[in-house]
Amino acid sequence: MATVTDNVLIPLPDLTLPKEFAWQVRFVANVDEQLRRLRSSGHFQPPRFFGYFFQGRRPVGVAGNWVVTLDPSPQLNALPSIVERLTHGLYTITSESLESVPDFILVHDSLDGACWLWRFSYGLRFVEASEPVSRDGNFNGS
Repeated sequence: MATVTDNVLIPLPDLTLPKEFAWQVRFVANVDEQLRRLRSSGHFQPPRFFGYFFQGRRPVGVAGNWVVTLDPSPQLNALPSIVERLTHGLYTITSESLESVPDFILVHDSLDGACWLWRFSYGLRFVEASEPVSRDGNFNGS
């Protein structure tokens, strides 16, 4: 039986998001706006993987070093109920309040649209990573 601290990854083969979902929900635009406010001359280079969750009713997106509160939209607002329906109510990407995080994060692969749930702390580390690393912090390809 899995405990709360176990690294749990749950495939969601029946959930595919559009490859351009991060653009559709303005994740990329919000990061670019923040970069402009910081007077950065750079441009956000979207990674392959994005994470989505809700703190209370507030949608949040994560990719690389960026955690962005997203504007509610029909596409985003549907995600929690879709996840709960597909998992028969066993898993959620929504926390109780703005001060807490959910048990799981929805990870989206923008290469093919695939989605899965990952225990929040592990999934967050995954979507924040810019390079694959092993447990000891090194990657040697094996």
